[in-house]
Amino acid sequence: MTGRLPTTRPVASASQENHGDQVTTPRARTVARRSVFWIGVAVVAILVVAATMLLTRGGASSGIELDPANPAPTGAKATAEVLRDQGVDVILPGSYGEAMREAKRQGTTLAVFDPSGYLTDERLFDLVSTADSTVILAPTFAQLRVVAPDVFAAGVSDEPGALDADCDLPAAERAQTISPGATFRVNSETDAITCFPADTDGFAVVQLPEQNGTLTLVGPSELVSNESVILHGNAAFALGLLGETGRLVWYLPSIADVEASGPPDVAQLTPNWLVPTTSLLALTALVAMFWRGRRFGPLVAENLPVTVPAGETLEGRARLYQRISARTRAIDALRIGAVGRLGRVLGLSRHATVYEVADACASALGRPRDEIRGVLVDILPQSERDVVSISDALANLERDTAAAVDPRPPSRPS
Repeated sequence: MTGRLPTTRPVASASQENHGDQVTTPRARTVARRSVFWIGVAVVAILVVAATMLLTRGGASSGIELDPANPAPTGAKATAEVLRDQGVDVILPGSYGEAMREAKRQGTTLAVFDPSGYLTDERLFDLVSTADSTVILAPTFAQLRVVAPDVFAAGVSDEPGALDADCDLPAAERAQTISPGATFRVNSETDAITCFPADTDGFAVVQLPEQNGTLTLVGPSELVSNESVILHGNAAFALGLLGETGRLVWYLPSIADVEASGPPDVAQLTPNWLVPTTSLLALTALVAMFWRGRRFGPLVAENLPVTVPAGETLEGRARLYQRISARTRAIDALRIGAVGRLGRVLGLSRHATVYEVADACASALGRPRDEIRGVLVDILPQSERDVVSISDALANLERDTAAAVDPRPPSRPS
């Protein structure tokens, strides 16, 4: 539920009690003047720390986003240094176990930033349940489901300016405005404080009551970064929220916090769809065997080798060519045989090319070379009739060539 600025309680002085119980309330101008003062102090402190870091930036840095030891624009060293200057004990745990130990101490605020999701659901829940006050920066969908099931992501605000607080959260009242960013949508029945409403119909900051304290969800995590903390009221909000107690545990989970487990077994590596798919394919193959196997008839045993007549082989191959319309392959087989026989009749080497055989035939017959080459090579059959025509032309060419080379009529046996 969106909170409103509470009405300031009446403050009565001793003199007023004696004059008709009249009371007065601080004017809005006075409250604004105080807020501006504290915002100015925080901004000046941030600027001083940022300038100091820029002048002494020669040291090494982690380079990790929102790392309190990182002076880069995406780091959060400026915020951490100002918190230390204000007396807050900033602790940077290096592991999950250390973070748990530090968070168990009373009077501790725990800040968690885990965009990569290194923490398991159980570990994140245990952390939130341990600390007195927990702040989660830029929580993911999975993290919201674990720690705040009644809070949902509402998208990123596109507002060009700052977001106004519009709630009674002390840190938000002091800051008044923050930079826009990710927002949340809250179940209407949830007892939550929602701050900084945005154009997404959501809120940039949501605080939920917990058994041991509070849980604060901050969408625009970049407001604590070195490059954005000086904008709007980001500095005042970050210092007020993270410095609420005198002790801050700033935890950035890493890959070292991922729980190690044994090697996966075959069942874990096997996709869920593999077993049913394999079973279906095996059943399909079995049905196909019974379906197609019956059409082939029973198996017949025959002694090998088997003698097959040449005419039967020739006819079978011809029918096969005809069935698949392999006209070019059929005519090529006829041409290869004709070229071999023509080469022997003309007395050419068996290594002679088809063009050499065609030229020799043209010379022996006195016919155009292109005509002979067309019969032996160039003409391609387009129909069954063309195949028969080329076959007849090959037979005539062989007969004419044999007659031209040896014009004597064949002798008859006596």
